Amino acid sequence: MSSPQPVLTPADMFCHQLSLSTADKLKFLLCSVFLVPVRLCLALLVAFLIWLSSRLGLLYRDTDTWDNRPQQGWRKVFQNCMWTTSGYIIFWALGFRVSIVGQQAPRSQAPVLIVAPHTSFLDVFTIALCYSSPVARVENRATPVLWAPQAVGNTIFVDRRSADSRQEAMNAILARARSPLAWPQIFIFSEGTTTNGRALIRFQTGGFKAGVPVQPVTIQYSRPDLTTWTRDQPHRFIHSILLIMANPVNQVTLHFLPVYSPDQEEIANPVLYAQNVQKMMAESLAVPATDIQRAEFVIENKKVT
Repeated sequence: MSSPQPVLTPADMFCHQLSLSTADKLKFLLCSVFLVPVRLCLALLVAFLIWLSSRLGLLYRDTDTWDNRPQQGWRKVFQNCMWTTSGYIIFWALGFRVSIVGQQAPRSQAPVLIVAPHTSFLDVFTIALCYSSPVARVENRATPVLWAPQAVGNTIFVDRRSADSRQEAMNAILARARSPLAWPQIFIFSEGTTTNGRALIRFQTGGFKAGVPVQPVTIQYSRPDLTTWTRDQPHRFIHSILLIMANPVNQVTLHFLPVYSPDQEEIANPVLYAQNVQKMMAESLAVPATDIQRAEFVIENKKVT
């Protein structure tokens, strides 16, 4: 008889403690002398190529009509260049092997990609592995490096503190998901925030309100102790990135699960749709599916209602 699973609380999901063995410390110390300088230089070079391809793709754009239709012609070429360099190439520069399990469905079969768990700052590069357009924080528009790739990638921006912005983003998601035009697939981290990956927290319903089929995608790292980045942890970003660069071999695995087509009940009830997809993904990851969410999300939801 199997023992019951422990009850998880929000405090269990949004904390992470980096604990390295003596062997790990010695390995990272030795490898950092050779690997970190090389990988850092490669990462900076790739970052420049990402910025360059993005800026070229944005030349002579009309900001008022930019997001009215998907990119075509030479702009599409630079959009794909941006995705390739900020996906496979940047992971290679950081010492990662990319493993793809399953097959990504075309947009005609699944306009929306539902992605979880969201555990790391590295997850941003998985968007490019899927050649898709994310839903992202409006603050990224003011970030010197991020704004250009996200602009050329037709990102849907949202200000979580503004009910009007959340509604505008929702309208954009609905319009693109139902559009007959050849938009990139919409990439959504349905948990809405980063966790330590011990379970899946409540899925937000934004990716499910269109009532269209979605493709669930899971992300897993070979060293989650190094890559996990969430709210409560004593170490800093610089510690995580240096340890990742000093690790001889890293791996990120994207698992494309079968397309999930909603029934009539799920189309009418996005909450039920989100819960059922969450359970499917949790079973694939062998982790619990929970109703946990961050406190600020609870406050925002109350404001909306």
